[in-house]
Order: sequence, then C-alpha cells, then structure tokens
Amino acid sequence: MSRSEHATRTAPAYAPPPTQRTNRMAIWSLVLSIVWLAGLGSVAGIVLGVSARRRIAGTGERGAGLAIAGITVGVLTLLIAIAYWAFVAMHAGGASGGGTGGGGGYGY
Repeated sequence: MSRSEHATRTAPAYAPPPTQRTNRMAIWSLVLSIVWLAGLGSVAGIVLGVSARRRIAGTGERGAGLAIAGITVGVLTLLIAIAYWAFVAMHAGGASGGGTGGGGGYGY
C-alpha cells in the first residue's frame, strides 16, 4: 500500500438514524382520556386514539402503544363517567322529602 492510497482513505461516515416522531394525536388521546371532563374527554380520547392508530399505520410514526392506551383508558373512564352520572341522576331527584315543605303534616 502506498502512502497516497493510505492518505485518501477515510473512516466510513455513519449517519445517525433518523429520529421518528411520536404521533401527537396519540399523546392527546391518552391525556384527554385521563382528564375525563365529565365524560367528554373520554369520548375525545377514544376518537383521537382510533384516528391516531390509522395515521400511525399509514405514516409509520411512533405512538401506537399510546394510542391503544388512550383508547383503553378512554373506554374505562367513559364507563366510570356513565356510572357516575347515573348515580347522580338517581339520587338528585328525591332530596326534598316528599314536596310537602315539612311542618309534620299538622297543617301549619
């Protein structure tokens, strides 16, 4: 090997792998599912999670696990919200005690 051949050789250039972005809809899906906002956040989290899964499948972005978690947590918190609102609806109407206004029934 001659000196000129050795001088022209360089180390192979390695480029770092391109960083893949995490899908933002998947992140928001999980966030809104956790902060359920009386059930509306749960519905938004489920919708965003399904939409994020479709987009991730097409683009190859990261965040499929976040989207699945957003859908799962969204369904669970939606069920809790439905149970909560059903409980409130059942117990909110009977708080007045019969509608007579009290007085013990003596005509006062």
